[in-house]
Amino acid sequence: MIKRIYIDNYKCFVNFELRLHELTLLVGRNGAGKTSVLDALYALRRLLEGTSRVTDRDIFRPSSRTRWQNRTIQVFEVDVELDGDALVYRLEVQQDPRERRARIILEALSGTGGPLFRFERGKVQLYRDDHSAGPEFLANWEESALARVVEIDKNARLTRFRDFMRDTVVCRLNPPAFAAEADDEDQTLARDGTNFVRFYRHLLQERQHLNTEYVQAMKQVLDGFRGFRLEKVGTDTRALVGVFGEADEPWEYRFSELSDGQRALIVLYALTSLTAGQGRVLLIDEPFNYVGLREIQPWLITLAEACGSVFPQAVLCSHHPEAIDYLGAGQGILLSRDGNGPTRAEGLTEGLEKLTGDGPLRLSQVMARGWER
Repeated sequence: MIKRIYIDNYKCFVNFELRLHELTLLVGRNGAGKTSVLDALYALRRLLEGTSRVTDRDIFRPSSRTRWQNRTIQVFEVDVELDGDALVYRLEVQQDPRERRARIILEALSGTGGPLFRFERGKVQLYRDDHSAGPEFLANWEESALARVVEIDKNARLTRFRDFMRDTVVCRLNPPAFAAEADDEDQTLARDGTNFVRFYRHLLQERQHLNTEYVQAMKQVLDGFRGFRLEKVGTDTRALVGVFGEADEPWEYRFSELSDGQRALIVLYALTSLTAGQGRVLLIDEPFNYVGLREIQPWLITLAEACGSVFPQAVLCSHHPEAIDYLGAGQGILLSRDGNGPTRAEGLTEGLEKLTGDGPLRLSQVMARGWER
């Protein structure tokens, strides 16, 4: 799981540190930096996938530097614990505001006992799992050199970290834009969830034994739901179809014919049911934008019970009162800023014991009044 995130000179973050639980709820006013935390982790995931470069405007654009600073170097650190193995990844990106481009000046991975990888100013030094020095080579300053390392028996810790980051799900669901058909499979859910049917096809192949449990969960959520099927609509193209009604008189609806809220629930429960045992961390921004009130707490209960066992960790960003009241007291972290200053993080309930606890106000009511600080 991700234990700690450090970000400096990126958007509203200056010397910012965030420590995460197995289940974390990030709350705060608009503009406090909740989504920006996920943006940073999404950028790192894209970089470590090996499909993006720091010159790509959608992940490390020049305007992502903190506006009131003149420094050109951005720093990111992620502390990860994988079955007791503590690993620290560090990335330093140098922005050139004149040329409007970026390059990596440092990329490093270390574990307890010493270094595992170091890429500095174009030169890579590999280390084995026992921290002994391995080969050296040159690499492109604009892309992750760690993403290009070939997996061998002696660098299992490095490749395990890389696979962990690549499998991390970072999303903010946009059901109106979801595609209803898929001509292939995707191992990763897109940031907006639009490729869910492709992702579902992949999960169905890899996690067929969990599909029955998933369908049973959906029967409790969607009235009259009986199951899914992938209808053939082309040589390789399949359309996701939901089956509703009684066994002797079923009704079928294409994924595109379902409501936005139904599609959002289908994706949320797929993440908690079909990714079991894969070690995927779930980072979800505003999961309840399209979800009805009565469906929120059942999914939160499912998520809370699964964290730390079915999957290692989940981080939610949400303004919703149900999420704040259910998770805020134990797992809530408040992000705040003074004016346009840097973001700070603190426990959500610090100093609020007199207002909540045995008091008359729920935590969401305290926040609605602006008393959270």
